[in-house]
Amino acid sequence: MTEIDRREFMKLSAAAAAASACPALLHAMELELGGQDFHQIRTFHPRQRKPYLCTLCSYFDGGFSFAEEGEILKVEGDPDHIATRGKFCAKGLASFFGRYDPDRILAPMKRVGERGAGEWQEISWEDAIAEVADKVSVALADPDSIYLNEGSFKEGGTVRFMDTIGSRSVIRSRLPSIGTKPKQTALEEALGFNFALPDLEHTKYVLNFGANIMETALPLAQRLTDGVVNNKLKLVTFDVRMSNTAGRSDEWFPVFPGSDGIIALAMANVIMEKGLAETGFVDAWVNYTSEQGLRTDYSSGHLLKDLQEFTPERAEEASGVPAKIIKRIALEFAKTKPATVFSHNGVVWHQNGTDGEMACLLLAVITGNIDTEGGYCLPRRFDVAMPQPAPQPAGSTSKRLNPEFPFEVKEGVRRVQVLFNHMSNPVYSSPAASVWREVLKDPKLIPYLVDFSPFMSETAELADIILPDVVDVERHDVASSPTALWPWISMSNPRIKPRGEAQDVRLTLKGVVEAIDPDGSRGMKQYWTFADTKEWVKQAVKATPHTEEKSYKKLRSKGVWPSYGKIDPATRQIVNKGEPVEAEYLTYKAAGFPTSSGRIEIRTPAWRENPRHQDMKPDEFILITFKVAYQTLSMTSNLKYLAELWHSNPLWINRDVAKELGIGDGDLVRVTSEAGHMVTKAWLTNGIHPQAVGISTSVGRTSYGRVALADPHAHASFAREEQEDPDIDHNLWWRDPGTNPNDIVPISIDPETGTQTWNDTVVTVTPAEADDNYGDIKVDNAKHFDLYKKSKAQA
Repeated sequence: MTEIDRREFMKLSAAAAAASACPALLHAMELELGGQDFHQIRTFHPRQRKPYLCTLCSYFDGGFSFAEEGEILKVEGDPDHIATRGKFCAKGLASFFGRYDPDRILAPMKRVGERGAGEWQEISWEDAIAEVADKVSVALADPDSIYLNEGSFKEGGTVRFMDTIGSRSVIRSRLPSIGTKPKQTALEEALGFNFALPDLEHTKYVLNFGANIMETALPLAQRLTDGVVNNKLKLVTFDVRMSNTAGRSDEWFPVFPGSDGIIALAMANVIMEKGLAETGFVDAWVNYTSEQGLRTDYSSGHLLKDLQEFTPERAEEASGVPAKIIKRIALEFAKTKPATVFSHNGVVWHQNGTDGEMACLLLAVITGNIDTEGGYCLPRRFDVAMPQPAPQPAGSTSKRLNPEFPFEVKEGVRRVQVLFNHMSNPVYSSPAASVWREVLKDPKLIPYLVDFSPFMSETAELADIILPDVVDVERHDVASSPTALWPWISMSNPRIKPRGEAQDVRLTLKGVVEAIDPDGSRGMKQYWTFADTKEWVKQAVKATPHTEEKSYKKLRSKGVWPSYGKIDPATRQIVNKGEPVEAEYLTYKAAGFPTSSGRIEIRTPAWRENPRHQDMKPDEFILITFKVAYQTLSMTSNLKYLAELWHSNPLWINRDVAKELGIGDGDLVRVTSEAGHMVTKAWLTNGIHPQAVGISTSVGRTSYGRVALADPHAHASFAREEQEDPDIDHNLWWRDPGTNPNDIVPISIDPETGTQTWNDTVVTVTPAEADDNYGDIKVDNAKHFDLYKKSKAQA
């Protein structure tokens, strides 16, 4: 036993007293910025840390997972990551619970009853792969009859498989990268990139059109908060409802849905008319596309003339925002340097959303706030490559979205022999979801349906075979996203085995390819030579431009590359040798913009009011759907800690309007579209435009698990005994699962991009009728088809 004399004891006592008096001397784990974790009882027993890449959204936040004895107990952000700086959103923090979901599918399952009857049989991977390979082999006589409905936020094994077999039939529920197709289309056309990043932490003024940064874009929310605290920036939001971002703005203006574009154009008009535009930048770096084609003699004078029709008074008539406010905000924005803009679904989920996005971008262009400090910056990222050699592109080139697919199948426009469904749940999350349900249920229309879901989604319920993928904490993966002013690449390097017999979709499809082309004579096997998914990631990093020989080794240990420095505990900024990391601006000056002309290419300013909205009756509203901070589409609603925070989604309705309709707070209401009606609860608020109603997505499930259903007794018939969870069985205290509006949302296609214009649906809201019950949904698919044909004719 170590002996301590009186003198040593007094020294130790003095040190302890000093630490108590001065917290700066303490080293408690709670005071650390992250990057390590310990056993809850054995305080100095560190947990095993491994790089973790969250793939629940397209921001691909990088962090760490912490495990004990092979079980993950926590995930968190990497404090030294240039984009996340140690932060994860609620969804990222809860993501690892998906591994332990008691309703998870842990082995291949084959349907043994009618589609949708819930009758399943576990089969071996050998049998499952053999069956799928046989179906694909028969269909290869017409490879385009093999379809993939892709919902991933980035390209992966499923799209590579379609290229391998030569099928062009890829449809998507979303495009890879950040943003919707109208937003990406506008930015690609104008800047040559499909994303632009507002430099929020260095700006003084932000014009926000329909973007909910505080809930749906955590890396941007961090920087917005820094800008508010350090720069005292002014945030002005135009949005139909008071989102979390609108509520934290200096000024919020509830706009009529779809009118953001004309507000932006009116502001641009004011700025040009008052001589506040940066005409030197415009004349040097902007080309103009008119109806006659590209004009290389473009000058700021042409733009002034083209904007004259978009007066603040016309914008007031369309939006409800007073003309004097539009003028004031325009002048403030133009006179404040630096300034930036940001826009999202509130702008682009309408007819002609690309024009609206272009209008918002125009404000940054004419004020010279493009790729400047505090401005609207060009993206910095790595374009992560596929392992080489790669097959010739076929389906991977497709950017076609999926809303029209079930209608086209029903009409015979598309012939389907095999349909693969990956990371998409159209029976729940698509417009006219009831039509998807009808088509997928019919084996004459979809002879063979393969789903890769780890969970029994509303779409997986209708599959012929389910080949369960791993969840993201079990997946070797690599990605990059333009969420910082410095490019970065992150990876997951798990040291745990998938639960049960779950298998990465890349290995599953590798098995299918090897079964179709066992000796390589068909030219397919050569693209699937990687031994495992770890080797896939290594090859992808090696093939990615601008990486180095050491990049993969650094990624395996650190999880992110390059390393730009360490986080400063005082400022929470990344510093290198004590100095803040400086970004490079005006990057376009070296080689111009990646457009055909090397300049910004702006199309003729345009805004058109939706004809259906012009004809609205006094008792009609525009239905707005929106995302919340605690759920990701249809992927997180069975995670208990998230569902506790958000499981019910009442209908937002303006308080004054509701009173006129005889509707009280919490009352049951009937929401009726042209295709059908649903019954839900009303939430009265002044935080929404009087001519709009709103409802969130991600809840209102009919499948997926007992948490999603708000029913602890709804045990999955296929669940194994070891999948029980006492916390769900005894502590799931709520019984309201929410409601899903997508069955009654008709198809409304933007003619330019093929995007569903989610926020253009017109509905009536009335008190519930005597025989209505909460959650009732009644829809007429014949009406959906009529509305689809009408939408196509208008397009």
